[in-house]
Amino acid sequence: MKPVYARLVVLSFLVLFSAISVNALFMQDGRISQHSDKKYHSKVTVQVEKPETKDVEHVASVSKKQPALKPRSKQQVEKRKPKTISDMLKNLVGDEETSDVPQNSETKNIVALIQDGLLTLGYHPGSADGIAGPTTRAAIMAYEFDRGLVQTGIADAEILEVIRGSKRRPERSTSAKILAKNSQELVSALQKALTKLGYNTGSADGVIGPLTRKRIRSFERDQRMNVTGRISGKLIDAINKARGRPLLLASLAQ
Repeated sequence: MKPVYARLVVLSFLVLFSAISVNALFMQDGRISQHSDKKYHSKVTVQVEKPETKDVEHVASVSKKQPALKPRSKQQVEKRKPKTISDMLKNLVGDEETSDVPQNSETKNIVALIQDGLLTLGYHPGSADGIAGPTTRAAIMAYEFDRGLVQTGIADAEILEVIRGSKRRPERSTSAKILAKNSQELVSALQKALTKLGYNTGSADGVIGPLTRKRIRSFERDQRMNVTGRISGKLIDAINKARGRPLLLASLAQ
């Protein structure tokens, strides 16, 4: 072999060896990552957001314990109970009727005794609750009418003695004006109620005239009641049921 060719072969071998070394050191994957020199590592800064904190006062206000509810009293529970129609009617009548009537124990006892006596005699004074409402007063007027007495509807000790049979007529010291006012008020309320129900009694003058008695008889006939043409406790109750509300009086004189 000539020297020139020998040199070319050696030079080619050196070049090839250098290329292989460079490729092995710098061109292969993963070689750079294995380098331990610090200059190949870069510093990375990561910013982490802090979680939003709630206001201390707000948290404290939420965490406070609610005050315990006080137990309802028996009266409060009774007020919340649903009332029947009869209870509502009784309350309405009681509030209106007792406005001008002294409700002492003696008066209530007398009224209760009158109610018991009328019930025994076949009249309809309502429940024996000691309250002289329209039904009780109308029952007294029916009793007075049947015995030829002046129709007053007054529930007092005098009419109680008559009902018990110890007297034939009441000996009242009450003026005739007050007695007339008591009956006229009830009759006037009755006339207004009948007119609204379609039984026109004319003017509500508080006087039981022929037209009022005629309208009462018509109402009693339509309600399949005993036709009497007079004011009675049963008549008042029937009118209350037909109207859907009780007959109320502005005031009750005694």
